Amino acid sequence: MDWKRVAFVLIVALTMAGTVWFDYHFASQRSLNTYIGDEVWYVPASRNVLHLLGINVTYEHNGTYGVNVIFTNDSDKFKYLGAADSVASFAGVRFRLEYYNFPGVYYEIPKSNYTAFLKRLSEELPPGTYYIVPGYRYPDKENIQNYLNTEHPFLAKDLIMLSMALLGDKPIYWRLPGIIEFALIELLVVMATYRISRSYLASLIALAFVVADPTLQATSVAAMLDIHTAFFVSLFVLALAYESELGSSVAIGLAAAAKLDGAFGWPVLLWRALKREKSFVRFFSIVVVIPGIVFLLPELTIIKAIGFVPWLKQFLASFRWHLSYKGPNPNTSPFWQWFVNYRAFPFHFNPNVFASTDPVLLLGMVVLIFAMPWLYKRKEGILAPFMVFWSTIGFFALQYALGGKTQFSFYATSLVPSAAVVMGVALNELLRWEAFRSSLAFYREKLKGFKDRAFQKLGPGKATSSENLQD
Repeated sequence: MDWKRVAFVLIVALTMAGTVWFDYHFASQRSLNTYIGDEVWYVPASRNVLHLLGINVTYEHNGTYGVNVIFTNDSDKFKYLGAADSVASFAGVRFRLEYYNFPGVYYEIPKSNYTAFLKRLSEELPPGTYYIVPGYRYPDKENIQNYLNTEHPFLAKDLIMLSMALLGDKPIYWRLPGIIEFALIELLVVMATYRISRSYLASLIALAFVVADPTLQATSVAAMLDIHTAFFVSLFVLALAYESELGSSVAIGLAAAAKLDGAFGWPVLLWRALKREKSFVRFFSIVVVIPGIVFLLPELTIIKAIGFVPWLKQFLASFRWHLSYKGPNPNTSPFWQWFVNYRAFPFHFNPNVFASTDPVLLLGMVVLIFAMPWLYKRKEGILAPFMVFWSTIGFFALQYALGGKTQFSFYATSLVPSAAVVMGVALNELLRWEAFRSSLAFYREKLKGFKDRAFQKLGPGKATSSENLQD
């Protein structure tokens, strides 16, 4: 068995395992047992869609169940909050949180009394004045109990919803899909890099860029959309590396279904299809039909929840939202600032979780513009991920030019997989490894000469001991 291959596989496997272990323990610490970053939008939206679909989630904490009592309006809350509090008190409520920006209250009720609490609540409060949303507490945001986040596609939220429904409505479970995907991004990047370079070293360089990337590290421990987008972009880059048109078509549809910027690499698929496809039907299927169908499938959850026509209207209206200015924000970071890690977006303080970018990786992609013709001649496959990166930058620039000037550093998450692949292949080709081999040979010769002179000074009577020393 090739020891280099064994060592390579072990390094990748241990890195992935270490990533999951570290991220899980970091994301599950007590100080992060709350909403961080834009989880305040995506997680409640996921919970609300599950509620509309008739799927109740569960939050268990110290022998209690969490439950949100949502009143129909402020008037009903004013009339019946006291009655709800009395029922909760009778049930032995352990924790109470009143919401002030929407008409609701959150309780943690002992599990043994939870069913009785719901029954008595239905007896004390008139029908139509309230409804129940089991699970974790909401952030106290205006109209959050009705928010569905239809301005973004639904695949990433589908994954969050799946984890919430299967495991529970708890912060660590919201984040678990992203944690696993971070490790899978490492694997996909390694596979794509090896396919292009046929080099273990190039693959490990790419792996190092992914593992050390602060944007991936931050977004992987927050239940947001960007880590999921980066995962499916990684899948797209891998399919391009293997020159699979069907795989590329499916992957770009999935990336777009996680967040629209996942589709920013679509021109590369178009370019490939224009070069290779002779049949218009097959060409159109690869670049439009298949990605479109794949994009729509994850939308079925929200379509089921609110109906096709409302979903379509809100989806089309979202483009105006994406191209609009959202007002002043101290954390705004336009796309060109990502290259120098200017104004990292804060997800949480103490512990600090910031969506910083890696200037070495991103500025390296600028430098490689000048080396790409030479690199392309040596490793033809490097061009596709290189184009994915710059196509994505181009669309972010277009968004900014058309009015979508509210951009943040965590948007750069989707850039990392393609950049890591390119840097792994490029550095392996550009660095003069002969210099290191020659230098090591020089050091070995010098060390051997030093040992020989040391043995000579010991004298002829010390031959046996010198031989032992040499051994």
